[in-house]
Amino acid sequence: MELVKLHPPMVHFAIAFPLFLLFTDIYYRWVKKSPDGLHAMLTYVSVFAVLGGTASGIIAHKPIEEKLHQIPVFEAHEILGISLSILFLLLGALRFFLGRYNARWIRDAYTSLLLLGVLLLFLQGRWGGMMVYDYLLKTGL
Repeated sequence: MELVKLHPPMVHFAIAFPLFLLFTDIYYRWVKKSPDGLHAMLTYVSVFAVLGGTASGIIAHKPIEEKLHQIPVFEAHEILGISLSILFLLLGALRFFLGRYNARWIRDAYTSLLLLGVLLLFLQGRWGGMMVYDYLLKTGL
């Protein structure tokens, strides 16, 4: 199996888990529930899903690198993918400290970064879809 074919399912997990985590985090805030084991597990699974999406993107783009550099959004897509990995690693670290100290500012920073991360994941997915459907499939690059 070509490694390029691993990227689409990986990125779908990289969007689905953080989105579910965001819904869970908002629900916990709404019912005034402290983050628990489920919250921690969803955080760490989300971190690994985003790292997997980034790693599969790096692997997938190598065989078609010359074609991808002809697409205007590719460089932004590439930079955002790496930045999202860093952001979600930071989110994982914040969740670790949230479990230890449960300070209000850590919880607020966690939720804010999670919301930002999910919004950026949707932007990343939009750019990825544009690259595939508007350029690679339509133009035959």
